Amino acid sequence: MSAYKQEPESSEKSARRSEQPQRPEGTPTPHRPPPPHESRGPDGAIGERERLRVISFGTAIAGTVSSSVLAELGADVVKVEGRDRPDNVRRLGLAGESPGREPSGASTSTMFAAFNRSVRGIVLNMKRDGAVEVLERLAGVADVVIENFGPGVMDRWGVGYERLAAVNPRLVMLSISGYGRTGPRSGYYAYGSNISSFTGLTHLWGAAHGTHYDHVAQIHGVAAVLAALAQRDRTGLGSHIDLAQTETAAAVMGPLLLEYLVNGDDPAPAGNAVPGAALSGVFPCRGEDAWVAVELTGEADAATLGAFLGVSAGDRLEQALRAWTARHTPHQAMMLLQRAGIAAGVVQNGEDVARDPQHRARGFVVETGHPDLPPAEQPGPPLRLSVTPARVRRPAPRLGEHTTEVLREWLDLPEAEISDLRERGVV
Repeated sequence: MSAYKQEPESSEKSARRSEQPQRPEGTPTPHRPPPPHESRGPDGAIGERERLRVISFGTAIAGTVSSSVLAELGADVVKVEGRDRPDNVRRLGLAGESPGREPSGASTSTMFAAFNRSVRGIVLNMKRDGAVEVLERLAGVADVVIENFGPGVMDRWGVGYERLAAVNPRLVMLSISGYGRTGPRSGYYAYGSNISSFTGLTHLWGAAHGTHYDHVAQIHGVAAVLAALAQRDRTGLGSHIDLAQTETAAAVMGPLLLEYLVNGDDPAPAGNAVPGAALSGVFPCRGEDAWVAVELTGEADAATLGAFLGVSAGDRLEQALRAWTARHTPHQAMMLLQRAGIAAGVVQNGEDVARDPQHRARGFVVETGHPDLPPAEQPGPPLRLSVTPARVRRPAPRLGEHTTEVLREWLDLPEAEISDLRERGVV
């Protein structure tokens, strides 16, 4: 137990305090319980008092994974779902998978478990009387709110940024949408697949890889939240981040867009050929849908490969290589070619990536448990922080699993009030 001596406030401190942003007149004062006990674990993990508090209305991928990344960096993230409108990823199984069933009857799935790990979950039915007041009180003690609904949803509930910022001027809010909150397309529904089509990625890749920009958007969102928190530390004021997935696409596709805008060249799918290489491509190996990628950067590489295969470098080189790879598995071909000094790599499928020895050696692949699903392995946090290491902190939540404990910890609500909210269907 520590004792603290309160020193008289200096005139400088008093002046600084008077410059802090004031709550707009007439807005409710949020209930602020005493801060939790500060602690720092043996692994240097962030203590309770130091943890950011994040409210997540994230659904599907972009908003959800933004939240789980912050949770694995140490934030206390609370995912909000409705009893009648839970996250739709709960019912989306992977190929051949049937969603699981929680004791409450709610669905859950491996995909949901992967995207929502490390966060806590509450049920707050936003269309019930009293739900707005509960959310305002939660926002009053939060640092960040994340949502990726269509534009206008939070405002229709009465909890848009302006309202929440009036309750808590230090609040940072991240809103992720397909086309942003302004402009003629702001009201368009957007998913990863139609964002890929709109930005030209479908044309470039030859297929609609629908989730790509969800993940691009979520990592931009995390960076933006951290920048906004740093700005808040300087100014004392929060901010609203309006993040459009189409614009994050432009941020990573700049060279491809400029190729057409400046040079008039359509950056069509390039296939497996590497410009400037003496020989490049993917070659069939022994097994079903098994391939190895090979690249010769110049004549010296061609001579090396020719000597390895026992043929002269020339027109027959590619034919000889194709016949040779067909007799070997992809990993055999890769290792033998690399030993000979040739650039070669396995064209890996999902299982190959999960079993990759580099990932295993670094502990990147982690087994995550969930009480209602079979054991599964997932990619771990890719960050290696020496003092506050990112880590998977808990399985994805059951629907409303942590409602009572969050209302107690964040708002210090008595059991009688929580029971009343539960009986009225608010939580």
